[in-house]
Amino acid sequence: MKKTYKTDLRKTKGLLKRAMALCLLIGVSQACSDDFLDQTNPNSLTTQSFWKNNSQLNQGLNSTYSALKNSNVLGIRDEAVRTDIAVPSGYRQATRPDEMYFQDFTANTKYVENKWNALYLGIFRANQVIENYERLAVDYNSDAAREEGLRVYAQARALRGYFYHVLNVSFNNGNVPLVSSVPKDFEEFQKALSSSDAVQAFYREDLQFGVDNLPKTYAEWESLGSNNLGRITAGACEALLGKSYLAENDFQNAEIHFRNVIENYNYALVEDIATNVTGIAEFNSESIFEINYTTNVNLETNGEESLAQNITHMIFNANIQPSSWLVMKYRAEKPDPADPANINVGANVYNENGEVIGTEDRMRLYSKRMGDCMGQVDDPDSPMYGVVCGEYGNATGVAPFARNRVNMFKKFLHWNTIGGGAGEDRSTLMNNRSGINIPVIRLADVYLMYSECMIELGNLSEALRYINRVRKRSHLILLGKSTEAGAEFNNLETTYMDDIDFDSSNGEQPVTLDNLMEHLRFTERPLEMGLEDDRSVDLRRWGKFKEQLVHMASISYDYWNFEKNMNGKHGTRYKCFLTVSGEEPTTFTGLKVFNQPAEIQDVTVGAQKFNESIHSYLPMPQSEIDSNLNWDEFVQ
Repeated sequence: MKKTYKTDLRKTKGLLKRAMALCLLIGVSQACSDDFLDQTNPNSLTTQSFWKNNSQLNQGLNSTYSALKNSNVLGIRDEAVRTDIAVPSGYRQATRPDEMYFQDFTANTKYVENKWNALYLGIFRANQVIENYERLAVDYNSDAAREEGLRVYAQARALRGYFYHVLNVSFNNGNVPLVSSVPKDFEEFQKALSSSDAVQAFYREDLQFGVDNLPKTYAEWESLGSNNLGRITAGACEALLGKSYLAENDFQNAEIHFRNVIENYNYALVEDIATNVTGIAEFNSESIFEINYTTNVNLETNGEESLAQNITHMIFNANIQPSSWLVMKYRAEKPDPADPANINVGANVYNENGEVIGTEDRMRLYSKRMGDCMGQVDDPDSPMYGVVCGEYGNATGVAPFARNRVNMFKKFLHWNTIGGGAGEDRSTLMNNRSGINIPVIRLADVYLMYSECMIELGNLSEALRYINRVRKRSHLILLGKSTEAGAEFNNLETTYMDDIDFDSSNGEQPVTLDNLMEHLRFTERPLEMGLEDDRSVDLRRWGKFKEQLVHMASISYDYWNFEKNMNGKHGTRYKCFLTVSGEEPTTFTGLKVFNQPAEIQDVTVGAQKFNESIHSYLPMPQSEIDSNLNWDEFVQ
């Protein structure tokens, strides 16, 4: 539970005052032995004076949604660097200690405490709404009031279910305190642990209530009023139920929920990945659950910094970058030569001085999926902020690709909505703030999770169907045979290969259940869902966490300079391109850098230190251990 919930009675009362005042929900009066001082201030808000109607329930619900916006709930930066997705800063062999990247995190690590606190704050606020709805519901005097109140109640339970899901898959082997009501006194803060099974049963009941009582999609919510867009949906609850079973490798139950999401909610993939993650079309047909951020308020006047997120500026400043392993995976993707979408029509042709001397129609150098998700200096087909990657950084004050930013994530950036290479808005008001929504679950994720269930249940054709839907969206060569029952794109603009690595030079390796599972785990999921999914949960449940980190650390890389060439007029970009040691760039003639360590490697410290029993889950925070008298007991 939240650190300040349970230190001592004085601190507990202090937290209640701060939290309730923040929510504009409850006023706390001071007690005193003199009768006249013991009276309630008639101008203050109390539980009796505030929770009177649905409007006030909605205000409490809004505070619960606000808790959802805390960046520690998803922990994108810290979760990415503790897995195979990202490296911190831009230096592949950085010596600056990083607790999450080095697998040095403990019960005292700030991220561990902040994530725990953020989740229990959300639960505390949801419980306030739930309890007061249950008190008010008996007195509703119209169907409209009952319907509105029920929707508020269902949202609060759905959000509580989500917070508990994250706690359960993140901390202490899933064993965490279950707080199902608002604590009234010191003793009620001292919650013993509930087993992972009990926590799962509790939050699945909340999510099922959301499935049964909430509008199915964002579109249905919007039909009830435009101000409802962004509220949690039945579809989100259904998908979360599927994820909860998948986290336990219960593929039969997970498959039921994922199939319902696919068949019964009218979701559809959008044109490309970038549409989901750059603010172009928020709450679109692919979006199942996303956290809504905005900068459309006067942040300085209102102090509503929590309405915005800082993830965009963290990525733009290269505070995390794609791991070298992930970079090589993106570069190896195969654009479909038969798909017209892979033809760059009217591409510039440059001379050796970087001057444009004409245009041509030619194949993309790298995949559309890479172009939507990762920037690389030699990619001429996927602009960043209105310029090709080789030109990016020419704008004043914008750092180019270089040793400290070898590659850049493009998710959660405005690279396709802000032009001219100028980068993100770094004005005093907007610096470190962005309004791009963060997806929690989208349809492509459900397709891939459903495919995993199909592989585990022995249905190769069905697994390929949904993997290939995701691949076709990015105009990639598809897996399997065009003659199979599940093949949906049997046309002249689609190439199928029944070769798991898409490389005929090493002999054909027909797709099987076993090698398709490996492909799903270490190609489709990280390339499609990097920075978005619960990668630590996946690596843990697959039993691959340690193995994958060791594999990453075993690969050595070389730096290369990228000199003035086909991408336009720019100076040499130093040490901005990686190859596996012993290999050379194939897309440009570069100068190998010899004044670096002989071997450039990722995650060498973390791979060595990682211990399954210690690092696969986050520990319970030390602040909880210190303040909760029952932290080491289980509910009987």
